[in-house]
Parts: sequence; C-alpha cells; structure tokens
Amino acid sequence: MANLEEKEFKLGKVIIFSITHFIHDIYTAFLSPLLPVIIKRLDLSLLKAGILLPIFRVPILLQPLIGYHADKGKASRFLPLAMIITSVSMSLFANANNYSLACILLFITGLSAAFYHAPAVFLVGNASGARYGAGMSIFMTGGEMARSLGPLYIVALINFIPLKFSIFASIPGLIFAAILMIAVPEIVKKENNKIKHSLTFNKLFKEGGKALYLLIFISVFQSFTKFSFTLFLPTFMKTQGFKLFTAGSSLSVLELTGAFGALTGGTISDILGRKKFLTLSTLAVPIFINLFLSSKTLLIKLIFLLLEGIFMFSISPVRYAFAQELVPKYKGTVSSLIMALSFFTTTFASVITGYLGDKIGLFTSFKIISFVPLITIPAILLLPSRK
Repeated sequence: MANLEEKEFKLGKVIIFSITHFIHDIYTAFLSPLLPVIIKRLDLSLLKAGILLPIFRVPILLQPLIGYHADKGKASRFLPLAMIITSVSMSLFANANNYSLACILLFITGLSAAFYHAPAVFLVGNASGARYGAGMSIFMTGGEMARSLGPLYIVALINFIPLKFSIFASIPGLIFAAILMIAVPEIVKKENNKIKHSLTFNKLFKEGGKALYLLIFISVFQSFTKFSFTLFLPTFMKTQGFKLFTAGSSLSVLELTGAFGALTGGTISDILGRKKFLTLSTLAVPIFINLFLSSKTLLIKLIFLLLEGIFMFSISPVRYAFAQELVPKYKGTVSSLIMALSFFTTTFASVITGYLGDKIGLFTSFKIISFVPLITIPAILLLPSRK
C-alpha cells in the first residue's frame, strides 16, 4: 500500500462527501430549533429537554467500532441506509406526540448518524492525501452548512404545512440516499483500504502517544460549550421575547459563519500550525459568547453570533486533522473515537445546562459554560507542533 503522505489530494471525492454530509446533517440539526416546540407541546422542563441530547448521543459510543470496520473498507455500504433512517426518523420527531416516542426517534437517529459519520470520515481522510486539514475542513463545512440551513428548513416547513405532515421533510434525504446507492459502491471500490493487521486500542494509543490523550481531553471540554450553547440557543432567544422563527434563525446565523470557520480552520492550520490556531480560537470563544449575551439589540447580538460561529466551529476540523496525522494508519478509528468521546461526554453538558437553566436561567448558565474551553489551553500548549 502506498504511503499515505504520498497520496494526492482528491478534491472531487472530498466534495462528494461534503455534500453527503450536508444532506445528512440537515436532519440532525432539527433537534435544537424544534426544542421550543417540543417543550411547549409536551410541557417539558428544561432538564427533561436537556436529557433528549444524551439519548440522541448514546449510540455514538458505537462509532469507534464502526470506524474500525471502515478502516477495513467494510462499513461504507451503510451510508445510503443511514441517510434514509436519519431523514425519516427526524422528520417524524417533529410530530412526536409524547416524550417516549420523541426519545425513541432520537435514539434511532443517533444510531444511523453513527453509521454515517464513521465511514464518511474514513473516506474523506483517505481522499485527502497528506492534506488532512484541508480535507477535513471541506468535509466539516458540509455539516456546518447543514446545521445553518437545517433549522431554517424545518422551521419554515412547519410554518407552511400542518405539523402532522412533517414526514415530507424527509424527501431530500430519500432522494440523496438513492443517489448514494449508485455513487458509493464505485467510490468504495477505489478507496478500499484493506488492513491486514489487527487493531487494538492499546496499539492505537501507543502510536498516538501522549498527544492523543491530550487531544481527547481538548475535544471533550471544548465540545462541552459548543453543544450546550447551540442546543439551547433558540430556547434562550425565546426566553428573551423573540418569536420562534427569529429564535431558529439565530442558530442559523451561528452555524452559517460556523461553516466558514470549518472551511477555513483546517486549511489555515495547515499553514499556521495546529497549536497556534487552536489556542487563538479557544481564547476567542468565551469573549464572543459574553459579548453576545451583553448586547441589547437583535442586530448586535447577531453580529457577535456571526463572529462566535467562525471561531467556535473552526476548531473541530483541526482536531480531526491532528488525530489523523497522529495515527494515519487508523484514520477512521481515531476520528470516530475522538468524535464519539466528545459527543457522548458533552451530552452530560446538555443535562447540566438544562438543570442550571431551570435553577438560575439560561443567561447565567451561558455565562458559566462560556469559560469551560479555557480549561484546555494548557493541554493545547503541550501538544507537539504540527503543520
């Protein structure tokens, strides 16, 4: 097998999976904008609403195992099926008439999302050659664009059609699943990376060394703030007196510049260096969250959300690029491990933020969680310098 560092950067294939990422993650972006609707219709406390995210994220624990099989070229065939299940289950979630059904649909969506992301990350890494930062930036841009447009899509849809017809939201996902059924087998045939030796987590961490442990620590605590803030942002805006469409649009504003941050973050870090970029972006996160909270008018709030999105979302592709550089032979496994641990651990953040929101209000809760990423600064400084 050719050395991974000598492989060319296959832009076309990276873009294909970025588009796939966009379509899939439109549906996983429904949870936050629909939360105010679900809270009102089912009469939920913020704590019970916060528990929905852990239920959604629990299946992510399977992602390292799926990533391991992706490294062997065996998991990519699940991409079209994952697209179908995610689009249908989240479209039905919008119309869930009881808390148990909402939980079941979110769990199913989380499972299908795990079966999408693990092989997709592997295929992108395999198509990126030595330019892991650029490849992951383009791929993550698809996801961030989805989280920007997904809230607008579902909020606009339920404003124009009765909620009982929410299943129609799944149509783009079903169409793209059909396209994937045609496109993926050919892509997998070309990108298949059969690993002859066995992989254990002992081998993974031995090859990644201290830097891999530091990277996991960084991912967990930075994601704490990212996921709590984005999950409760529309709900916070509703508590500030804004209408549902404005509240949902605020998340789209954050995610829109988040897409720009994701697109540029990994590419800039390829040049500037991973450590410098991670340090600067991490310092910027609490600054712009607190400027957003202290702003009095909607326009000023949106401006600071735009700036917050750039820095908050630029960090993820850099972390994944760093992980794939540390353990290039196991791209799918190490990326899935980072993703699984950060996603699953931060589900506790949603419960904590929901609990704090019930007790002291979301305004004060957001102030507290905004400073959590600063915990990771010493770990970032201990990472090896990489370009």
